[in-house]
Amino acid sequence: MGAEYRQLIKTLTNAKELIFNGHIKEGLDIIEKTVTPNNIKESNWVICNIIDAGNCNAVVSVLDSIGKMFDITACGNIKRVIKCYASVGKYGEFVDIAIDTLVSKGRKDQLDKILPDVGNNGKILLKLAQAYSKLKDQKKANELLRKACENGEKEGCENINQISTSFS
Repeated sequence: MGAEYRQLIKTLTNAKELIFNGHIKEGLDIIEKTVTPNNIKESNWVICNIIDAGNCNAVVSVLDSIGKMFDITACGNIKRVIKCYASVGKYGEFVDIAIDTLVSKGRKDQLDKILPDVGNNGKILLKLAQAYSKLKDQKKANELLRKACENGEKEGCENINQISTSFS
């Protein structure tokens, strides 16, 4: 297993470097061919490295393409998933996973750090409002609902009305 494991590390490191150097498709192809159900636990580090150090376009492309193969909840810099999707003007299931992971760990401090990077992405603002509500910060949740509403998220507008009537 030693030689096999070393080869796995070498191959995934090569794929990661290709992705970092802008050859995303080639890197993805190597990862897809290399990672199997038998070695996924030994391979999860590669997605965490990409999330941590890849440019945001690469992070979003990789997650949208092969993210389901991996457990991103194990990654230390998971808040960067939210930042990257926001920076490229997208929203995806990995944003939900990242937010849910931070909420389940009680990491409001990490949510606070990404707020300036979210911009006007209404869907992400709405999800963050829900996260702050779960973390018992209703003031921040209301503020984000308002901002989501201003950026075209109808659900944000509806939730503001529900919250304001529940406090009346």
